[in-house]
Amino acid sequence: MNLKQLLKRAGVSNNVIAEVERKAKMTTAQQEIEHQEKAAAMAKMMLNDVMPHLRNALDKTPPSQPKKTIIIPD
Repeated sequence: MNLKQLLKRAGVSNNVIAEVERKAKMTTAQQEIEHQEKAAAMAKMMLNDVMPHLRNALDKTPPSQPKKTIIIPD
């Protein structure tokens, strides 16, 4: 049984039912926005932690040797 059916069974008017549903949707949307903001902040923090290590690792790798070609006379 969903919220609308429960409120109808309790004898609540349609105006109140619509307002309760609107408030529930708004709360869910606010929670979704908060979750997205938290996830973005966590991703940014993790990237900031990893980037110095990645730069150090890239600086320490030796440059690749140029390829040697063998020319075969015709």
